[in-house]
Amino acid sequence: YMQVYVLSIILAALQLGGVSEAMVEAVCGPFEQLFSSLSYFGILEERYAKCFRIEAYVELGSWLLVTSSLLLMLQFHFVSSAAKQLIDDEKSNSESSKLDIEEVPSAAEGQKAVTSINPRFTDYYSFAVVKVQKRLSQDEVEL
Repeated sequence: YMQVYVLSIILAALQLGGVSEAMVEAVCGPFEQLFSSLSYFGILEERYAKCFRIEAYVELGSWLLVTSSLLLMLQFHFVSSAAKQLIDDEKSNSESSKLDIEEVPSAAEGQKAVTSINPRFTDYYSFAVVKVQKRLSQDEVEL
C-alpha cells in the first residue's frame, strides 16, 4: 500500500498552490488591487504579486520513493511466492508423493488424465533456484 501513499503525496504537492490560494481568497480580496499596482510599477515581480500562495514541487526524493515502493512490491511477491510454494511442498510431502490423477469419463476403460498445475515460484523465478541432488547415505537406504 506504499504506492498509494506516495502517489497521494505527489498529487497533493502538485495541487497545493491552487488550494492555498483558494483558502485565503476571501481575506486577500481587498489586497488584489494593491498587488497588481506594485507589480505594474515594478516593485514586485509578477509571480510574487499575490497575497498568499504556496508552491510545492516534486523533487528527486519523491521519485526515489516511487521506485522503492515498486521494488518493495516485487520483493513482497518474490518472498510470498517462495513461502507459498514451501508450504505447498511440505503439505504434499507429508500427505504423500502421489500425482494428481483423476478418472476421465470416456468409453475406454482405465483412461486417466493429469490435472494442470498453476505456475509456482520456481516457474516465475527459475533464475533464483539452484538444483541440488541429495545423495542418500547407507543408513537412509536401509530404512
